[in-house]
Amino acid sequence: MSLTAPPDPGASPRRGTSPRSADARSADPTGVRRPHPHAGRDRALDLVRFGCLIVVVVLHALMATAQLGPGGQVSPTVALTGTIGFTIASWGFQIMPLFFLIGGYAALQQWHRTQSDGGTWADFLRVRLRRLVGPVAVLILAAGTGLAVASEFGVPAELLTEVSRRIGQPLWFLAVYVGLTSLVPLAARFHDRSPRRTLLVLATAVAVVDLLAVVTGLSAIGYLNFLVVWPLVQQLGFLYADLRQRPVRPGAVVAVLVGALAILGWSVAAGIYSPDMLVNLNPPTGALVLLGVAQMCVLRLVHDRLGEAIAGRTLWIRVIEWGNRYGMHVYLWHLSAAIVLIGVLGAGAGLLAGMGDTVGPWLGSLVLPEVDSPWWWATRPVWVLAVVGLSVLFAIGMAKVDVPRQDRLVRWGHLFAEVVRGIAARAGSAGSAGSACAAETVDTVTDDCAKRAVRDSADVAPSDHRRGRRFDERTRALTAVGLAVFGIAVALLVGIAPLFWTVVSGAALSTSLVLGAGLRGHSA
Repeated sequence: MSLTAPPDPGASPRRGTSPRSADARSADPTGVRRPHPHAGRDRALDLVRFGCLIVVVVLHALMATAQLGPGGQVSPTVALTGTIGFTIASWGFQIMPLFFLIGGYAALQQWHRTQSDGGTWADFLRVRLRRLVGPVAVLILAAGTGLAVASEFGVPAELLTEVSRRIGQPLWFLAVYVGLTSLVPLAARFHDRSPRRTLLVLATAVAVVDLLAVVTGLSAIGYLNFLVVWPLVQQLGFLYADLRQRPVRPGAVVAVLVGALAILGWSVAAGIYSPDMLVNLNPPTGALVLLGVAQMCVLRLVHDRLGEAIAGRTLWIRVIEWGNRYGMHVYLWHLSAAIVLIGVLGAGAGLLAGMGDTVGPWLGSLVLPEVDSPWWWATRPVWVLAVVGLSVLFAIGMAKVDVPRQDRLVRWGHLFAEVVRGIAARAGSAGSAGSACAAETVDTVTDDCAKRAVRDSADVAPSDHRRGRRFDERTRALTAVGLAVFGIAVALLVGIAPLFWTVVSGAALSTSLVLGAGLRGHSA
């Protein structure tokens, strides 16, 4: 989920600017018209994105629960999955394609704004990494520390491992999204040159992977779709940006909508895809692409009217602004909030269950009802509101726990870059100042060492120096992205307990932030 609100492509040129000059500035050499880089926020998309977030929180709140055993023991479980009702509801709850579509739209607008200001890929990536990686680093370090403290108080290791994996469950989205963010400039170039061919190639790759998985019966092949499904949905976001420049043709949009749903329905009936859209999420399948096309069509039909409906409405504007500010934190912390509530209710139910042979278990079942029982359903509205409320409190509180200031990260990043550049410039020279710098860490390196590194790099020929800077910039950018994805993947796949994995993940994310902050595309 991107927290960068896209500009309104339909905004008129600023006063004093002729339409012709405005169009000239908003078009690239390929002839593709771009939105004006300084257009206003698109509050309709802000609201849709915030609505998607609420859907995710409600879905996870309904699924996260625990069961009370006969001996009073409490075991966490996942509710509703596998039922017919949940399968039908999954077609509405599965909004991840819409998330990535809006994220692609927003990222493209930000990339165009970066270009209009004379920026480069490094400038674009620097901003995106801090916005995405910073909150994740706070979550992993805080949750990992909390689980380490819980371990010292005797909480079973098996339960801690399960909790750590649940906390990291939403992070798959961030791991994929960070990778996609790094590819936005390249993906935008393909889209500008040949949008239809780009979509066709990616769609063909998705179909081939799905076909191989079905024919061979090896579901593991489907994980290759992580490399093409979400990039394809992001490209749909680019396509949507183009469509926003043209008048709406309701008949054509409805035809595409019906066609996408018809193909999806046939694929499900034929057994190619699961009827449960959440099952199609891991690994991702072409069902998500078809669902994303349908969601894009619905968005296209309601976009303008939704924008008109919320225009000038103070309440909606405040809700949207709150969502833009805290949405990422709500997404990251809502499962932690559910786990805390389950722990409190489980402890209470366990105590009550031990009070007697009959009355105790009955009281315990009131606090922690049997999944899918009438009382369980009756308490779900209160439960969902409790999870949402605690998630909001967590989000507001953890938003104040920020990573080190940008200027400090920039200073560390520049220092690291200069040290490495000086070492590279004097590689192979015995007794060089770069060798002395190499013996020191980023935190302990002295100003004299950094100055020697700069002086050594200045001895290199200007052309070699410029090539070296460009190489260093690309290397640092790719390293920053790789460390970010690695740090998130550790928390997602391994968990953040025991504390060792928290340290590994936190170190990777922190280094990514330092390297990202030091990126300076203007001077590369």
